[in-house]
Amino acid sequence: MRLIRNAVAIAAASFAVHVDLVPALAFSRTTESMADASVRRLLRQMDKDKNGTVSKGEFLRYFSERFDQLDTNGDRRLAADELIPMLIPNAKKAKKPPPSEL
Repeated sequence: MRLIRNAVAIAAASFAVHVDLVPALAFSRTTESMADASVRRLLRQMDKDKNGTVSKGEFLRYFSERFDQLDTNGDRRLAADELIPMLIPNAKKAKKPPPSEL
């Protein structure tokens, strides 16, 4: 009888661990595929000559343009308030955080 109880306990524990791991594994795969898609999208945006690779020039040009978009006051420096739209997607709609949180 004890052997059967031990076997049932082991099976139940194994099942519980498996049930807990399946969503975590699915989440991990989903997160990984979303990250892969984001990287592919970014590479397509940077690859101006559409040859499937990003040269140093294309890389620098992309981020220089992105910098210029973020530099709203044109002083060639990024301040914390200029980074908010990049970090918080709907920042213009949201209330600005106090300077202490920036």
